[in-house]
Amino acid sequence: MKTEINVALTLLVSTLLSQTAQAQSFGLFGMYQTKANDNIVVNILQDNIQGCVLRRQGDSLGAQGDYQLQQTNRFFLLECEQPQLIKPSSQGLISTLEKNSENLMLVEGPMLPFSDVALEQRGVGRSYIFKLSDYNNLSPVQRRSDVQKLSAKAAQLPYHYSTEAFMRITDAYGLARPDELVVIYYNSTEQGQKFRDQNLDLMRQIGKFNQQHLTRFSYIGAQSNL
Repeated sequence: MKTEINVALTLLVSTLLSQTAQAQSFGLFGMYQTKANDNIVVNILQDNIQGCVLRRQGDSLGAQGDYQLQQTNRFFLLECEQPQLIKPSSQGLISTLEKNSENLMLVEGPMLPFSDVALEQRGVGRSYIFKLSDYNNLSPVQRRSDVQKLSAKAAQLPYHYSTEAFMRITDAYGLARPDELVVIYYNSTEQGQKFRDQNLDLMRQIGKFNQQHLTRFSYIGAQSNL
């Protein structure tokens, strides 16, 4: 994945600190490698998990950051009424997924869509970024203030991103458990590139934020078929 993903640090400015978050559900986000262009994993999920809706699925385009992520080319995001990985049946489900994919990685936790219909809208054509991160919690109050300032500045700029959801991660499989997952998108790949290219000063400010408040983070670029 091109190094431009570094300047996609705008993902940080739209975490749970937003006051527009709506009712809580549970998210299950997964990445995996498939050798064939098929929907076997998605079909397994839909056939074996009750009380969940497949919100996003498609191609993962590469990752950059501090997490030791395995190579993947597909992803999915489920919105569920209840957490799934804590269920006794989850081990059987994971085994089935592993038999039909490689490098399976899962994270799960309470998820807050940033509007009533954010995840219900189609995501086809958008340029997605999924951000995994851990906070150092050395100065939570300052972190909150910094996020709000950066968010307000970014929202005034052309081609800015939109936030779909935030997940506070409580369980993980196949990778060290992060603290959170944030889902953002640009309306197109071209708009995302314009935003990053035209706002280098903001990118530097967000990079400074990362250094001050994070212990590690990774960005995963993606495009959804839903």
